[in-house]
Amino acid sequence: MSRSLRVVAYAINGRGMGHLSRQLAVLRWMRRFAAALDVRLEPWVLTSSEADTLARREGVPALKMPSKAMLRDAGVEPHSALAILRSWVLNAVVGLRPDLLVVDTFPGGSFGELVPCLELAKHRALVSRRVRPEYADADPFRSLLPLYDTVVEPEEGGSPILLREREELVPRDDARRRLGVPTDHQAIYVSVGGGGDDAASSLLPRCVAALQRTGRHIVVGAGPLYDGPEIRGPGITWLDRYVPLELFAGLDGAVCAAGYNSFHELMFAGVPSVFLPRPRIADDQQHRAQGAVDVGAAALAEGPDASAEALQTLLGDWDGGPSKQAAAARAAAQALVPENGARDAALQILGCVLPADDLARAERLLAPPVLSLMARAEGRDGLDGPRRVLDLLKLLDGPGDPLVRLNEWLALNEAHGAPPELCVRLLQQLRRKFRGASGDELLQAWRRLVPAWAAFDDWMGAVSLMRAVPSQRGLSLAVFVDGLLAWLAHVDELFDAVRDFSRLEGAGDRPVDEVLALLAAQAQA
Repeated sequence: MSRSLRVVAYAINGRGMGHLSRQLAVLRWMRRFAAALDVRLEPWVLTSSEADTLARREGVPALKMPSKAMLRDAGVEPHSALAILRSWVLNAVVGLRPDLLVVDTFPGGSFGELVPCLELAKHRALVSRRVRPEYADADPFRSLLPLYDTVVEPEEGGSPILLREREELVPRDDARRRLGVPTDHQAIYVSVGGGGDDAASSLLPRCVAALQRTGRHIVVGAGPLYDGPEIRGPGITWLDRYVPLELFAGLDGAVCAAGYNSFHELMFAGVPSVFLPRPRIADDQQHRAQGAVDVGAAALAEGPDASAEALQTLLGDWDGGPSKQAAAARAAAQALVPENGARDAALQILGCVLPADDLARAERLLAPPVLSLMARAEGRDGLDGPRRVLDLLKLLDGPGDPLVRLNEWLALNEAHGAPPELCVRLLQQLRRKFRGASGDELLQAWRRLVPAWAAFDDWMGAVSLMRAVPSQRGLSLAVFVDGLLAWLAHVDELFDAVRDFSRLEGAGDRPVDEVLALLAAQAQA
């Protein structure tokens, strides 16, 4: 399969981060599945979030519109602002003409502007995060649901949509080092959300001050919208934007608002938390936090000044490690949010536009153990790392587990000191020259070829030799390897070997197996 797919994610719902994070989490998995099927997925996101740089971090282009709060703060008259925002969204969708439009939470858009836009997309999907019943049951909300090809309800299966999988979390010691936490201190995360709350500038400093007196190390996730006073000094790691989920394994506890993302990320990472629910129009933070309290994963505090005492009760005493009650709270948190729903959401949404059999193949290629390998590659090579891992998995695909073959392939290369980039090129050449070969046959050939190439210590010479081999139809890979090794056993330099092969092969005048037999006979004479 070779095609392109333009996906536009609608993440317009105020200036915070939750809606944008959910959409980016789904887009990450959609991009992975599409890449596994050689589908070029072109992602876009429309957002009003003031944290739109998060999209850039994930490699997704974002079209940023001002939030209603920003227009209000700028003195733009409300009716004029509404007209501007509605026309902006319509023009963006008209210009992009998506194959698939993915909408977050509100089927008609945050201010009803999506209704004339829906027919402009070939397919439509709704990520229906739970909202207060008075919104979900309203006729304008429910009447638009039939306009969508599919509706994803992540919380109904107990799996909220998050930006990272557990396999992608940084190990505890490394996470603490990145956060600047001393080895002999508890690390407590403090946040009141994205920072856009009108009370954030007073709440956050009060939380920090209350916890400073306990002697714990405080990691402050001020949020991208925070504009209050900064508190820096010994025992404090102040982060201007936010603490990414991948570093949460380095935390021992948290004092935090109970917004969708913050709550589920902390529970997913197993961080016992004291929640300070904030009032929201459609989001019931109090109900969400109470669910964690009921299972022993969290506590509630009436305000910042009570947070330190509540945290002490939840975590118990620190003696170089977590207490039994802290360990129990950590386990309860992870049990409350056992899985990330982004993967399943992406599969369900892509089911609108891609065949089920193809998606099943992509899901098999991207089994959970692959994520750890991709996460390590991303940490080492950036966004290109996971793509290379996926390309290798596709090269070694076939019956059985391609990850097992990939791990053996990597181990063989390391054992023979083979340069990774050139090994990828050699494997790609083998796949192109012998298109009928399975993943198992490629690996079997690799087991024999790598030691032979390593003996020459000329990996570019090996690449040049394979480049000179024409694509084969009738010759099996195993027979080719037999002939190649029989010849190379009597060759001193790959530079001369490439010249001799090209001279005898004559641009396809002789079959390759016949050329190799002649070269072997000449080398032994």
